[in-house]
Amino acid sequence: MLSLVARRARAQWPLLLSLLATLVVGTTLLGTSTLVITRTSERSVEVSAARADPDDVAVTAYVVGVSATNARSVAADTRTVLTTSVEPFRATTLTRASSVMRELPLGGVDGGGYLAAIEDLPARATLVTGRWPRAGAAVPEAAVLQSTARLLGLKAGDRVQLGTEFGRSPNGPTAVRVVGVVRPLQDAGWERDPLGGTGFDADPPESTSARPVNAYGPFLVDLDELLAGGSALGRLEVSARPDLSDPTRRDLDRVTTALLQADRRLSGTLGDRIEIERVASPLPQVLIDARNQRQLTSGSVLALALIGLLLTAIALALAGRLTTALRSGETDLLGALGTSRRQLVAVASVEAGGIAAVAFGLAVPASALLFAGLTHLPPLSGAGLAAPVTVTGTQVLVVACAAATLATLHILLAAARPANGPRDRRELIARSGLDLLLLALAVVGWWQLRAQPAGAGYRADTVRVLAPALILAAGAALALRLLPPLLRVAERYAGRSRGLTWSLAASGAARRSQAMAAGLLICLGCAAATFGTAFGSTWHASQRDQADLSVGADFALTLDGAPATGQSAVVGAATGGPVSPVARQNIVVGQWLGGPDTRPQMVAVDTRTGGDLLRGRGDWAETIRPLRPTAPVAGPDLPRNTTVTVTGTATGGRPVLVTPQLLLQDESGLRTSCAGDPAVLDGRPHTVTGCAPVDGLRLIGVALPISGPAGTQQVSAIDATLSLPADGPAGRPWTVRSASPQSSQLTAENVTFDGRRLRLTATVSFADPTPSSRVPVATSFGDPGPMPVVVSAELAAKVGATRGSELTFAVDQTAVPAVVSAVVPQVPSAPGAPAVLADLDWLTRILAVKGNVNSPVTAWWAADPAASAAATLADKRLGTVVTRDSEAERLIGSPLRASYPAFLRVLVAAAVLLLLGGVLLHVVTDMQARAVEVARLRGLGVSRRGIRTALIGEQALVVLPLLAAGTGVGAFTSALVAPLLIRSETGAAAVPPATAYWPWGAEVLLLGALIAVCGLTVGAAVLVQARRADAAHLRVAS
Repeated sequence: MLSLVARRARAQWPLLLSLLATLVVGTTLLGTSTLVITRTSERSVEVSAARADPDDVAVTAYVVGVSATNARSVAADTRTVLTTSVEPFRATTLTRASSVMRELPLGGVDGGGYLAAIEDLPARATLVTGRWPRAGAAVPEAAVLQSTARLLGLKAGDRVQLGTEFGRSPNGPTAVRVVGVVRPLQDAGWERDPLGGTGFDADPPESTSARPVNAYGPFLVDLDELLAGGSALGRLEVSARPDLSDPTRRDLDRVTTALLQADRRLSGTLGDRIEIERVASPLPQVLIDARNQRQLTSGSVLALALIGLLLTAIALALAGRLTTALRSGETDLLGALGTSRRQLVAVASVEAGGIAAVAFGLAVPASALLFAGLTHLPPLSGAGLAAPVTVTGTQVLVVACAAATLATLHILLAAARPANGPRDRRELIARSGLDLLLLALAVVGWWQLRAQPAGAGYRADTVRVLAPALILAAGAALALRLLPPLLRVAERYAGRSRGLTWSLAASGAARRSQAMAAGLLICLGCAAATFGTAFGSTWHASQRDQADLSVGADFALTLDGAPATGQSAVVGAATGGPVSPVARQNIVVGQWLGGPDTRPQMVAVDTRTGGDLLRGRGDWAETIRPLRPTAPVAGPDLPRNTTVTVTGTATGGRPVLVTPQLLLQDESGLRTSCAGDPAVLDGRPHTVTGCAPVDGLRLIGVALPISGPAGTQQVSAIDATLSLPADGPAGRPWTVRSASPQSSQLTAENVTFDGRRLRLTATVSFADPTPSSRVPVATSFGDPGPMPVVVSAELAAKVGATRGSELTFAVDQTAVPAVVSAVVPQVPSAPGAPAVLADLDWLTRILAVKGNVNSPVTAWWAADPAASAAATLADKRLGTVVTRDSEAERLIGSPLRASYPAFLRVLVAAAVLLLLGGVLLHVVTDMQARAVEVARLRGLGVSRRGIRTALIGEQALVVLPLLAAGTGVGAFTSALVAPLLIRSETGAAAVPPATAYWPWGAEVLLLGALIAVCGLTVGAAVLVQARRADAAHLRVAS
């Protein structure tokens, strides 16, 4: 038996080599996909964790209500719980603490102050005067904010007495010595200060006193001084940031589990020493989402690998069937000599086993080399997933199982009796039933894909894995059904011609059953290659579309704080293109607060430039045109470094104070506010300085919050005048109104402006204790009325809005009336969210007339920014810069998703190799089987050139339609399936929905290359066979 196998191998080595090549290609593809699914997927989570934003890996413990005696121990225990929760990673910790409010005699009767400590204070503030506080002084040293020093008149060297604490069981007085004045840095965590880093608040949010408190602070001392200085802590915040630069999967799993239990551990550790505690960290959810995204990507890669495995099985089946057909005479002879069927199967088993063993030995290192090479190419290399040549146990097992399975398929084909005649009716009916079953499964798979939920989901279910292969196979099967009738039509037309060559070609293509032997492989291989190319282009286009809609513009700068006056010039100079301030905030629409996972949002832009600025699908210039105000806003000029003076009088027996808030507009339309110090209306002038740091400002509004004996029956007539340094045109008449007319605390409001002096008079009642009830607002424009807005389809569906509907939504607790101008699928920068798109000019007018002169601007957008814009603005520390190009690169090159487009290349290459191998095997075996026929044609006087032309024409009539059909199947499958398979990075449906993209250039090049290589293959095989045709073949069978 072994000698028979050896002699057969020597005689038929080309066939065995083709079988081996097919098996190696398939198992290599499967081994590579195994490494991508296992090794790259595991590594992707580790790289994703290492590249996570620092704020996403931090864990923070918040503790409230700590007595003075427990302060030090609570801080130490909290730090220990956090650091042990992130082990084995080394962590850096940061502790911030603030005491409860104390009496502050320096701040007046209602004055209050508090102590605070930050471990790395020099990294979070700039020293203006003096030095940083040190520990160990007889009187604790402290630094104060610049605003606090200005309001209290403090300087370095002053001693400040702090009285007893507010609240129950107060600790006694303490004192500090001011040694420095500091200014907070942006993006340094001052928003977590009790007063938000402002230095003063007339109504502190965390006041524990029942009486009014004018809060000043913090008085920044050394942390050890605060923890041991006899002060109760109002809040304690400890943050730990683990070093995830080189994580492992096991360590990440441990940290995830520990952090999910950290809150319970901290509660048990601190016990009754504190009032409230909480541990918060986005890291566990970040890691969980990363693993889920890895699972989704692995499922997609498995779906692509399944297509390759299907092609391999078909190629191997073709090779086995052709081999069996060629060996039919040999098999009959062995049977006549007494060889049993079992012996023939044993011979086939030995042969298949040898091929499988060699294929296994080649596929393991080949898949390892291919995997290593693939990871060193974009996008895997850019995603940090480059890997050395790797061999894993899972890879070896999968390759071995695949080789054994495909070898078994070869044995089964060898054991089957070859069909020597035309197929009977039962076989044809069975094949038709299989085609219909395949089509039904494909339809079910497509329907299931369409029915998958749009929400976030990461389950790599069977439908998503099988559907692409099923639809491709069904399309190829249907195409093969349509090709024979077309060939018969071609035969009829060719039969009308006078030449013999084309008649022979058409007749051979239409009548010979062997002519379509490789039809399924060629058609499906071409379909898989074109599908992979189109799918890759569609995936990349969808990522770019998602990036465009997510960012909203070419360039987006999200501010860390409120916009500064004159900031538009800085941003405009850095970007070099049109810019717009943007207000992007969560809102409340009527009584609807949103769902558990989404909040309604408002996006307000400068609609004068919005048409060139906004990105995302749609004609935004036409959509936002109805949102623009009809007339611009004007006001008196404020030269640079202008000083404004406030004077006034008030009747009544107790003092009345006003706090002027100026609404300013720069040349680009940015509106900012500037607040002066509280001024007593006592007839004396009070200056407002620092409001005009740049040229080109205009004064367009003044809010004048009035404070006095709230909750009393006093009624005062006020007369306040705001004077500018120089005369100017009076312009349009100013208007004045109460910010809260429903409170009826302001009556008889009147305003006049003569070009230099703005005079405001009103009658004020102090019966309502709410400070916001006494805010007159004077503006150079009138009430703009309801604001036209564009709403997203999601918001329109939630609130039942249509075009022309009236809405009311709250922005910064200010009610804004609106009317719907249009409904669009999505609003830029708010993909999938219920959102409102509005004009920023109109919005700020409404807010101003309602007493809210604070700027709602949270970002800057720009179109066509300069290449250096991001770096320039990053140096200015204004906020976070994102461009749509960088966002697209992030989505495409994400470690968790980069393996998907990378493996598409492998699929295309494997499909092309298997297709070409199938063409070569088919043509070679077909030419060998037709050697006698060729010799007879030569004997009948047909020239070698005519024979070559007929044979090449016959193969062309088969291969070219199959390639065309495969291209059509690939295009159809891509258009049908690709938009349904593409998901966002959260696992939800892509927003905007993915649309099929057909890359004409790449597809034409691919199809041209396939035609050229197939042509060369067919031409070479026909040329060789035509030369070998001689009289010897006629003596084989006569």
